[in-house]
Amino acid sequence: MNNFDELRDKAMQIATEVHKTQVDKGGKPYIGHPLRVEKLCQDDDSKIVTLLHDTIEDGDITAEYLLMQGFPTYIVDAVLSVSRNKGEDYFDFIQRSKVNPIGRKVKMADLKDNMDITRLNELTDKDIERLKKYLQAYKMLEEE
Repeated sequence: MNNFDELRDKAMQIATEVHKTQVDKGGKPYIGHPLRVEKLCQDDDSKIVTLLHDTIEDGDITAEYLLMQGFPTYIVDAVLSVSRNKGEDYFDFIQRSKVNPIGRKVKMADLKDNMDITRLNELTDKDIERLKKYLQAYKMLEEE
């Protein structure tokens, strides 16, 4: 097993544990979201970050824990870049995500999956407003 496989397996274990009781907006197990986002990324580093991208925000995982688990600093930095801080303005968060090259790719893939309306049972006004926000964020990430 190579280093990528080991780190991916560890990331998958952490994500599965953090998201085990969560469901997405369509009522399906939340772990499907990071797995779909992973498929949208091409490089190994981004794939690892996609699996971990909601673990700090949605769980009790910390950057220190990820470092202790053997994830390289640059991977942890990328995870932090796509983890919204409590009270942080959404678009400030998007601007911060944009600064980290891996984080930027992962956040764009995350938004692509979030904008896939086929995963929803019905489309409400609240969903439409959220989609508009996601589209604006995606456009911000596309800009140089």
